[in-house]
Parts: sequence; C-alpha cells; structure tokens
Amino acid sequence: MDIVFKFLVVAFLIWVYYNLISGKMNKAASAFAAGAILISFNSIFNIVPGLDLEHLSEFVDFKTIALLVGMMIIMPFIEKSGFFQYLAINVVRASKGNLLALYLITSLTVAVSSAFLNNVSTVMVFVPVILAIMETIDKNPFPFLIMIILSANLGGTATLIGDPPNMIIGFAAEKSFTEFLVNVSPGVLLTLGVLLFLMVRKEREVFKLSEDKKKLLTQFMETDPKSQITDKRLLMKSFSMFFLAIIGFTLPPQWGFDPAVVALMAGGVFLIVLKADDNDMQEIFSKMEWGTIFFFIGMFVIVFALQSIGVIDLIGTAIISVTKIPGITQTVANIILMLLIIWVPLLLTGVMSAVPMAMIMVPIVQSIIEKAATAGIVINPDIWWALVMGTCFGGNMTVVGAAANIVVAGMSDKLERGKVTFPKFFQYAYPLVIVSGVVASAYILFKYLVL
Repeated sequence: MDIVFKFLVVAFLIWVYYNLISGKMNKAASAFAAGAILISFNSIFNIVPGLDLEHLSEFVDFKTIALLVGMMIIMPFIEKSGFFQYLAINVVRASKGNLLALYLITSLTVAVSSAFLNNVSTVMVFVPVILAIMETIDKNPFPFLIMIILSANLGGTATLIGDPPNMIIGFAAEKSFTEFLVNVSPGVLLTLGVLLFLMVRKEREVFKLSEDKKKLLTQFMETDPKSQITDKRLLMKSFSMFFLAIIGFTLPPQWGFDPAVVALMAGGVFLIVLKADDNDMQEIFSKMEWGTIFFFIGMFVIVFALQSIGVIDLIGTAIISVTKIPGITQTVANIILMLLIIWVPLLLTGVMSAVPMAMIMVPIVQSIIEKAATAGIVINPDIWWALVMGTCFGGNMTVVGAAANIVVAGMSDKLERGKVTFPKFFQYAYPLVIVSGVVASAYILFKYLVL
C-alpha cells in the first residue's frame, strides 16, 4: 500500500501540472481534488503520519490564506470607489501628451500599485485606458500591454503582499514586510530600469507622433480625475484601513504584528466601519479569489505528501551535491546554490506558473539548508531572496506564468491588432526574462559578496 500511495502522489502532481499547462481542467479544481483524495486515502489506510484533517494546520499554511482573505475584504471597495480609474487618468495627464512619458509613467505607476495593491485589479484598470488611447492615435497596443504585464509582475515582487508567491516564501522563511521591502525592492527597481531601457530602445519608433496625433492624445488630459471617484466616503474608509494595514505590516513581528494577523484585523475592523450589509458581503464574495484559496489548500497538501514520501529530500540532496566538489569553498558553494535557486524557477515558472513553483521550491530550499548544515556548510539567508526573484521574474516568461498575464491576454482577445497570444508573448518576453535573471543574479551576488 505504501508503493501505491507514492505512485498516487506523483501521479496526482503530474496530473495537476498537466491541467495547469493545458487548461483541460480548472487549476483550483484539479489541485483541490488531488489534495482531498490524498488526505482521504491516507486517512483510511494510515500510511503517512500527520497527513489527515486533525493535522491540517501543520501543513496548510493558513497564515498565507489569512493574509489573502484579509486583503481581499478591503480591495473590492477601493476598486468600487473609483480609485484605480482616478489613478489612471492622473497618469495620462502627467504625460502631457508625450507617448514615451506615458509609457514610462504607466510602467512605474503599475509597478508601485502592484507592490501594495492587487496587481490583477491594477492591470484591469490600466489596460482599457491604454487601449482607448492607442485606438485614438492608431498605434499597435502590444508593446504597452507587454509593458503593463512585466511592470505588474516585477512590482509585485517587491513586497510581501505584492504577489501570492511572496506570501508563501515569506511565511515559510519567516521574513517580515520590512525585510522584503529592504532586500528585494532595490533589485526590482534595478531590473525594471534595465528592462524599460531595453524596451524603449526596441520600441523607439512607436513613441514618434505626428502633430495631429499629439493633439488627439491631449484630449485625454481634459478628463477630470476627480470625476472618476464614485464614492468619496467609501474611498476614505477603505483606503484608510488599507493604509493602516500597510503600517501594521512594517511593525516588528516580535511585537505580535504578524502580517496575517494585521490583514485579518484590518479586514474585520473594515467590515465594522463599513457596517457591511448583505449587498456588501455579496460584493466581497463575488470579488474573493476563491480559486486561489482552493488552489493553495490543494497544493499545500500535495507538497506535504511529496515531503512525506521523500521526493523533496531527494531533490534537495541532488542540488546540495554540487557543493561536494573537492576543494570547493563555502563561499563558492553559496554562490552556486543561489544561482541555481534563481535560474531553476526562473526557467520553469513560465510553464508551471509562479504559485505552484513557489510551493514546490520552498520545501526544497528548506531541505537544502538542513542538509548543508549537516555537511557543515552555512547557507546565506539571501538564498530566500534568490528564490523570490527567480520565481516572480520567471512568471513573465509566458502567458500562463502569472495571473496578470492571463487577464491582460484575455482583455486583448477581441483586438484586431496587438492581441497577446502565447507565441507572440513568449517571443517578446523570453529575452527580457533572461536579462532579468542576469540582473537578479548580479544583485543577489552583490548583496552576498559585498554588502
């Protein structure tokens, strides 16, 4: 029965990833179904100790789920108030009719917004504005759509709450919001700067406008941003609570301000301040990313099952074996491991998607750290930042690499030109992702060797 269970675990993992890549079945449904069946099978035959409902909280990271739920309660009302539309119009006005300025300001605004707000909501607001502008001045929107996707994913890398993979890695490594901001955001800014430079050079002809088209672009500047705010009281309530949550995230965890606790508290207090009625709760339920939550629960179960049957340790042993080369120093061993932890997820995330990649890699890194300690090698904590950057940057590789990519591709489906398809996206993004991997590697090694 032990062999049967091991076969089931590996088979379900392959099946879930097949569905992720092919789209034959909803990813949340397949992951949750696999996790539910594995728990049920193990509960009946008692093969692996701890893989049952009684010990669920030991392998399902409810802190990650709590952080997601807390923020999901507040975000729909920030969006409903018209804040994102207000932000988008201000970006257009700030460009003053200059298409290159619009490109750069949009990129930076999307990146910053995605670091602190929901990056899917951010792209859903900016894409329609950009499409309307590009249609008016008769330009192909494709370069702008790619820029929005890359900026959203890079920006989301910068903070603990910016992207679900960060939450998974952050809680596993016991990293705080401030640690994320201090250690990752400089690398993100550097990478974004390099990619923007390359994209602007590549698309320099796109930014040239005739005088007539410049006049058309300035028409968008006549829109009053304040007219986009549909409910000022709702904006004040939701944004104030969001701002207080951000402050809470920066407080030391030693004081009891765990990000998950802060998010849940902010969500709970906001419901009271809002005096939430049935309609408000329906708004939350409709916007809640239930698929993400179900997917997380299922994947946590699968990953624990993989650990239980020794697969994770096997991978960790294989990776740590590179440090056993005769004569290798501890510094060189750390460099090799950090580069591996950047490049393996960077190259695989485009196929496997960022969240499951993070879930698989976290226990592998933990196994590497444990096995290295046994071998007398001290692994530098920067290995966690290497994993964050490798996983999140890799999400830019393909259309299925991250949620923002899928959303923007869907919004472009009806375009006559500029449609974001899998081959076009990959062809454009692949070289940029490789460059981002090189920049991330240089940044991580600089932190390790110099700082």
